[in-house]
Parts: sequence; C-alpha cells; structure tokens
Amino acid sequence: MTLRLPAEIEDQLRQVAETEHRSVQQTVLVAIEEYLSLRETAEVLADPAALRGLAEARESEQAGDVVYGVEAARALLAERKR
Repeated sequence: MTLRLPAEIEDQLRQVAETEHRSVQQTVLVAIEEYLSLRETAEVLADPAALRGLAEARESEQAGDVVYGVEAARALLAERKR
C-alpha cells in the first residue's frame, strides 16, 4: 500500500519515529493499530449489552467467581450442570 501524506504530517511522523527509535513504517503501523484499538473501544462503550457483560465480569472477578485454565473451566461447567 502506498500512502501520500501532507508534508507537515510526514515531518511529524519522521520526528516521532526518530524520538522512539523506530522506522517511519513502524511508527505508521503503531499509529494505525492504536487508532483501530480506539475505534474498537468506542464500539464497546457504545454497546449497552457489552457494557453489562463487562460489569458482570468485573463483579464475578471481585466475588472470586473466576477460573483459570481449560480444566478449571470444564470443572466449573460440570459443577453448574449438577
């Protein structure tokens, strides 16, 4: 992919890349990844069902209702089926 940027933005990218000891390409990639991450966060924050799910997960974690690993998850599911 070829990207043409205004000279001012290109200069800023070069400065950031130099400051962070990265190539301009790496700096652009990091910027794009951060942008996409922010969009994903905005989508989650705009979704009431996702927010409820996060709140429930936080409450479960605070109550100690958390399992780690596949075997622990299977044991929990088996216990709930009884």
